[in-house]
Order: sequence, then structure tokens, then C-alpha cells
Amino acid sequence: MTRTYAIAGLAALLAGIVCGQTTTGTPAFEVASVKVSPPGQGRETENCDEVRCSLHNYPMVGFIMIAYNVNVDRVSGPDWMMDTRYDFDATYPAGTNLDTIRIMMQNLLAERFKLVVHHDQTPAPVYALVVVKKGPKLLKASDSTERDDCHRLQGAQLTCRLHKTTMTRFAESIPHWLSQHWLELPVIDQTGIQGEYDVTLTWTMTNRRDDTVEPPALSLFDAIEDQLGLKLEQRKAPFDRIVVDHAERIPVAN
Repeated sequence: MTRTYAIAGLAALLAGIVCGQTTTGTPAFEVASVKVSPPGQGRETENCDEVRCSLHNYPMVGFIMIAYNVNVDRVSGPDWMMDTRYDFDATYPAGTNLDTIRIMMQNLLAERFKLVVHHDQTPAPVYALVVVKKGPKLLKASDSTERDDCHRLQGAQLTCRLHKTTMTRFAESIPHWLSQHWLELPVIDQTGIQGEYDVTLTWTMTNRRDDTVEPPALSLFDAIEDQLGLKLEQRKAPFDRIVVDHAERIPVAN
């Protein structure tokens, strides 16, 4: 059985790792410990900075997402990869860049879990982000230095903002804004729109539109069409995903 996954807080984790120098040779963490988490830890936690990273109560799929720089909906593997949790602690030289840290994680997963994966681009069901007939309603990117963010307005209403974003990045961000399995399909950009834009989207965590309430309840699909002149359309298309061929459930001892 295969399954797609969602990990809360992963974007914040990656934002906490600064870019810097690239190491040579075969990149590896200076010190790395990974072990099965004891039961009862609750939610996953992360704490990463310039020289160390700790991920506690994390599923295997979270490590794969970091290692291969893929979204939650682009990893396929057995269900235990979400259900079995691990504690990971590692250090690396100050100034190590994010690309190198990803390679370090790939090497660690191969060493400790005997992980083997392959890339697959077989056409599969997706949500394609496309332009509506009336055309897009997009704002060209400003010089604002504001950070990307999502916050709750009232009730189940949310507003998310992306600054200086491409349509490809916008499409890839959508699954991160939603509860696990809300969309069930990955989102890819098929707008054909080039350049960078400031995107603000406000919607309600609902499956249907309701204009009789205040504020009106707009589903994600309605909001994308009304506010941006775009829409999500179910199609079949190739997209890059990571398929797990083999992984050991219990890591090699530290």
C-alpha cells in the first residue's frame, strides 16, 4: 500500500537552517544519533540552527522530505513510514548550506535504514493549477521584505501570504496550508505564467461555499478562482515523486 503524508512545521524547520558553504567529499553529519522514539511523546518537534538539528517523534517520511526536498504529497511508501516515529539529533559545521545538509540526510538514511528510493514520473492523478477564462488576478511582486505566513482570522477562516513567489512555488505550497489528506492529490503548476508575484489567499476550511454567513465561507477552490483568477482542476500528469523501494524499520545502532 502507498500513501501520501503531511508533516506540520516542516517549512519552519527548513527556514531555520541558514545557507552557507558547501562541504567537499562525501558529506556526513559530524555526529548523528537516530533511534525509535519512546511511546507517548505526542506531536513531532523540531529545533534546528546553524550547527545542529533535533527532530523528535518524527516519522520516516519527514526525513525523506528533508533529504530529497519534496512535498508531503510526493513520497510513496509503506504505512509504517508514517506510524513509526524516531528521535534524530545531529551536528554539522557552522555555515553548511541546506543542499549539503540534504545530502548528509540522504547518506544517513542509506547508512542507518538501508533506504533505497527511485524517482518516478509516471502520469498520475493531480490537481493542476490553471488559469480561468477571464484571466488571472495577480499582483506583481513588490519590494516588501515581509515573511511568508499563514494565520487564522476567525473561526475556520485562514489567510496565507507568499511574497515574490512563482506559480510553481505557489502550487507546491498549497498542500502545506491544509490539514492532512485534505486534498489527497498533489498540486502542480500548469498556468504557464512566468515571473514573481505577491499572493494573498483567504478561505475557509470547508468543502462548500456559503454566502449566507459573515464572513462568507469560501472553500479553497472557490477562493483561488475568485481572488486569483486561477483554479484547481483534476487531471492526469507526470510529476516527480520519490518512491521507496526498501527501508529497514529499525535503524542500525548509533
